[in-house]
Amino acid sequence: MQRDPKLVDLDEAMALAVGALRDRPDLCLGGLFKQSRPVALVRAVLAAGAKGLNLYSSPGAGYDVDLMIAADAVDAVFIPGVTLENRLCPNFRAAVESQRITAHALDALSVVGGLMASANGVPFQPIAALKASDVLKHNPLISEFECPITGDTLHAARAVRPRVTFLHAQEADRWGNIRHLSTMVYADQLMARASDLVIVSVDRIVEDDVVLDDPRRVTIPSHYVDAVVHIPYGAHPTASFPLYSMDEEHIDAYADLGDAARKGDGAGLTDYLAQHVTGPADQQAYLDKIGGTKRLQDLEQEAAEL
Repeated sequence: MQRDPKLVDLDEAMALAVGALRDRPDLCLGGLFKQSRPVALVRAVLAAGAKGLNLYSSPGAGYDVDLMIAADAVDAVFIPGVTLENRLCPNFRAAVESQRITAHALDALSVVGGLMASANGVPFQPIAALKASDVLKHNPLISEFECPITGDTLHAARAVRPRVTFLHAQEADRWGNIRHLSTMVYADQLMARASDLVIVSVDRIVEDDVVLDDPRRVTIPSHYVDAVVHIPYGAHPTASFPLYSMDEEHIDAYADLGDAARKGDGAGLTDYLAQHVTGPADQQAYLDKIGGTKRLQDLEQEAAEL
């Protein structure tokens, strides 16, 4: 039986994503906080004009979600934590305060449980750990039920099935076998199993023999992946460890612009979106904007020293 390679260019990947999101605007983003976030795919879908999105993620998100809110692409957020860790996400904060988006009150277990249910092909995942929690008062993913075995009161996390999931990893082969070289992969693996359409950006493409010689290094097998896009430094300004570290200077500068916009001066943020999201013709043009080879070498050196 003949197989078709899953390696596509960014325009092909965005055509798949935008078409699917028109059907149902539920987008899930992989990575965790400032690690291996699919930022290049996020920028591309924003440049393609995505609007009205419902965002899901691993329990911790930050820069990429805030960027999508800054671009006015988001209606609702189903993410337990949206933070830059050392400071608040300014555009997320402003949008919630002004009620421009709906930020649902969730805990990590609700989202992980919902993804587990979808991955396992069942309508909900039983949860016992939410008893006496005020999260239940406002959580749209949770329903109470009586266990048919014990009679105890439990909670059901309804299945969360993203229409599209964007992931970033360090390596893949042309067939879509994904290799994370870091250890924080549980959420990405779960999202891949739970989603309708999975698109993965990778820093480099490896030859078939690399995967065949060490198949246990595959973290997400190809049958869960619909498309792979080769985008070197595709997680920037978040990290893709062990290849390069997060660009804290870039993230802090962006956050300063977001804080200024929240206080009424949005010119800098508008220019940032034009320079880094809608303006660059391709990934290389974006990398030139953020400091080019010298800046990328610094981030690679920083990762090597960790």
